[in-house]
Amino acid sequence: MPIQRSDRGAPWGRGLLSRARPAGQVLVGAILVVSVLLLIVPLMVQWSRQEARWSVKQQKSTVAFNLADAAIDRGMWKLKSSTSCWAQAAVGTVQAGYNFDTVYTDIEGGVYRIRFSTGPSAGQVTVTAEGRDGLTRQTRSVRAVFENKALPGPMLSGGAINIGAQFESHWGPILAHGNITLSGAAAADRFPRKLSKQGVLSSVAPARDVNGMSPPNTDTLEWWSDYPVPDLPLLDFVTMRASATSNGTLNFYTTAGASGAGKCIGWGGHGRCEAAANNWAAHSGQPHFFDSMHHPLGQSNRIWYYDNNLILTGDLSTGGGHRLGLYGTLIVRGNLTIASGDNYTYTGPIPATAWREYASIDTAANSQYPGDAGFRTNNATFNHGSQTWTGGPPAANTDVGVRGFVYIGGNFALNNIADMAGTIWVVGNTTVGAAVTERALVFYEDVSAGLPILNVVLNRLSWDETLPSAVAWP
Repeated sequence: MPIQRSDRGAPWGRGLLSRARPAGQVLVGAILVVSVLLLIVPLMVQWSRQEARWSVKQQKSTVAFNLADAAIDRGMWKLKSSTSCWAQAAVGTVQAGYNFDTVYTDIEGGVYRIRFSTGPSAGQVTVTAEGRDGLTRQTRSVRAVFENKALPGPMLSGGAINIGAQFESHWGPILAHGNITLSGAAAADRFPRKLSKQGVLSSVAPARDVNGMSPPNTDTLEWWSDYPVPDLPLLDFVTMRASATSNGTLNFYTTAGASGAGKCIGWGGHGRCEAAANNWAAHSGQPHFFDSMHHPLGQSNRIWYYDNNLILTGDLSTGGGHRLGLYGTLIVRGNLTIASGDNYTYTGPIPATAWREYASIDTAANSQYPGDAGFRTNNATFNHGSQTWTGGPPAANTDVGVRGFVYIGGNFALNNIADMAGTIWVVGNTTVGAAVTERALVFYEDVSAGLPILNVVLNRLSWDETLPSAVAWP
């Protein structure tokens, strides 16, 4: 009879093992968790310590950077302190305290030093500043390039500027310490840049700043509100008046010929004008400068100085050739009225960076604006009186009436079509008369060279962080 195995004890054995298995699994799981924690916790501690070190390092690095940035401001104010200081720095003359030879300690948290160097281009100064943290001795360096540009655009004002009707400015920004308000046809122009310490406003579409001084304060292309507009130049009126006295251009008025209701009409000869009835009468008592185009000193780049009002007049007959044509500095302490057209033709410079004023419209096409040579580039010269651009006036109409710096201590009335080149500074209000049915143009030229100015007007051209120098600290 075969022997049969009994499995009676098996159920009891399986039950015992079955009851023991969960406890073993928990133990194994616990061991795994502890093992993982033994690996992770040191890593977390190390990461936390590293993060703390990086935070401290970043904080100290920020201290050094802020010191360097503040040092740039100190260098800028030093350059602005006097015209002689700027002149020396611009030609590379070493100035004590600004050649990495002095360590400044007036800012808590560390020290800094400053160096002036000429360039990178003529008439520019580079300010390099290094800040060093007082605890870690970590050093950061910042570099900025400045230029002394008293007249940075075609129009500037210490107050507000109102631009309307057929009025266009080219090749440089419009700058105002007050509001810049656009209206009429001028509001449709998306050039040049408008920079205001207050707001850039438009009474018609397209709108500019619609939220006041709150950000955003720019469209990054055409207008900037709450902008750090440079200081206005301090003009040396005493020197300019003395120059006009010696040149015979002080308070020069036309005294021969006729005056007709404040304007001269018809041509009667050099220095004379003719009334409608050919009634010759003296200009006596009228602040007229008639036919500046044919004055012997009209294009000699002299200073013309007027203690009171001035009315620039000329031949108003069709095709008249005896109108405005003044090249030089025009200082009018009272009101200036332009009551005639223009005659002055010449080939003049275009600023190398004129293309920046047309970011809203600039494409690869040529001739979108005066002197346009394609995308972000422009020609070096423009022929005033024989050159135009797409959508511009006839080429013969790009001649100018006044070329140079024009200062108007009172109000400016543009009562006839006359273009201008250079920079206009109007203290009072500007009005454009009904007779200006064609666009009136202002072409920017930097005409500040040789102008007697009592202060330094700095424009910052660039700002960037750079590597600290190898020059040992004092």
